[in-house]
Amino acid sequence: MTPSPFVYTVCQVGAEKALKEEMARIQPELRFAFSRPGFVTFKMPEGAQASGTWNPGSVFARSYGVSLGKGTDITAQLHALHGHAASKLRLHVWERDQHLPGDEPPDFEQGPAAEALEARLRREHPGVFLDGAQARPGETVFDAVLIERESADHPAEIWWGWHVHAQGRSPFPGARPPLVQPPEAPSRAWLKLEEMNHWLGGPLRAGDIAVEVGSAPGGMTHAMLERGLKVVGIDPGRMDERVLGHPRFIHIAEPVNAVLRERLPDEIDWILLDMNVKPDISLFAIDRLVSRAGPELLGVLLTVKLNDWKYAREIPAMIRHVQAMGLKHVRAAQLASHRREIAICGLTRRGMMRLGMRLSQE
Repeated sequence: MTPSPFVYTVCQVGAEKALKEEMARIQPELRFAFSRPGFVTFKMPEGAQASGTWNPGSVFARSYGVSLGKGTDITAQLHALHGHAASKLRLHVWERDQHLPGDEPPDFEQGPAAEALEARLRREHPGVFLDGAQARPGETVFDAVLIERESADHPAEIWWGWHVHAQGRSPFPGARPPLVQPPEAPSRAWLKLEEMNHWLGGPLRAGDIAVEVGSAPGGMTHAMLERGLKVVGIDPGRMDERVLGHPRFIHIAEPVNAVLRERLPDEIDWILLDMNVKPDISLFAIDRLVSRAGPELLGVLLTVKLNDWKYAREIPAMIRHVQAMGLKHVRAAQLASHRREIAICGLTRRGMMRLGMRLSQE
């Protein structure tokens, strides 16, 4: 089964230092090996081999697996992996992140180079790969990460790897779900909401009541209204007119700390937040709302800003803060749609039961 002492991690461009510091804390036995923007590898302890089920437990490692190194000919390792797997391999091919989301140059297009590499691999190795990219639990996935595109000055740089897909990790290449922001969405926050919902297992449902703090101009609001939710947006900023006119939206144009309980719905299913403030301010704002939400609350979906990377060291304390609010299943991750921010999401017992989760997972 193509043994290797190395593992790879994929992160957002700019998050490499935060990832290395986090890995030094949570997996100190690993040693840093190689880094490019958005791509970092580590070496296992002397004599150890990486497993396809390896999970770093990292907030910043968006995708990860066993690293097989780089090169142009992977035939021997690929066919050894295929021979050991129970069935055909799932194929994941993607380009490392080159820009922060939303900062791509006008002529930049992510996708065609990876698509061409995938077509080549399928053509050169017929009968090895399953159709489609979305992995299912238990499948062995062959990973091809395009680090540098081919140019007139140098050949393409490709790093290879593999992993066994499991529940709780993204089933898509590079942990980048195939989301396309609709032109009518007021902001990129639409992508963040859709990706968080997918990451959590799709808990948001039509008829749910959500209170969103920092709702302007309405990207997340728009996504929730499309899904059939009722939304109360709290933000002194201006909301997009298409959101304001929606019959299932109420705007409270005040700072969150000025909103009285009487202004909020009697029942609240979800509390969301996306404010450009320090993490402690965000968490204390949510603290107050959660204490007022009552027993109907399903969970919280928080977008916490890391405007200074020093806040990355405080993430464990942030998670504990959310757990102290009474949330039972708390997860944190930097998702593909994020800039310098992370998602911290927590479910109540009621929210866990909605998703069919065992309460023993608290």
